[in-house]
Amino acid sequence: MANEERSGAAVAHAGDPFERAAAVLELTVRFAETDAMGVVHHSAYVVWFEAGRVAWMEAAQMPYAEIAAGGHHFAVTALRADYRTAARFGDRVRVVTWVERLRSRQVAFRYEVRNAAGGELLATGLSEHICVDLDGRMAKIPAAVVERLRAGARQLAQEQLA
Repeated sequence: MANEERSGAAVAHAGDPFERAAAVLELTVRFAETDAMGVVHHSAYVVWFEAGRVAWMEAAQMPYAEIAAGGHHFAVTALRADYRTAARFGDRVRVVTWVERLRSRQVAFRYEVRNAAGGELLATGLSEHICVDLDGRMAKIPAAVVERLRAGARQLAQEQLA
């Protein structure tokens, strides 16, 4: 994704710091992401959610590419986006991502998109994923992947508290 910067910063959320360990990704809104009204098209947020999810997994030391190389994928089974206010071309936005839940076959991610300059909430979202094998059949998330995701979340939570 063009014009993206990964931030080492993490954002704390209320509740269990393990489950709410967050990663932050900042992006600059590109002209191609806007509509005829000059605001970010709703579909751009879905792309930003994906970028945030990949950034979270990298920050948690379990890159998605390694999961795929191991013969598994996280197929999207549900996606929700709630829009609060508009972003415009050239704005800097901050995508905050954390794991909502991790089960034997499912993982769910939560997202907040904020204006990076003022912190105004632009949108929130949730994506749910099921683990599948290379043939598209539902599978358990490999134990080594689960452990690395949990360890990565603990590490992110510790960074938040530091």
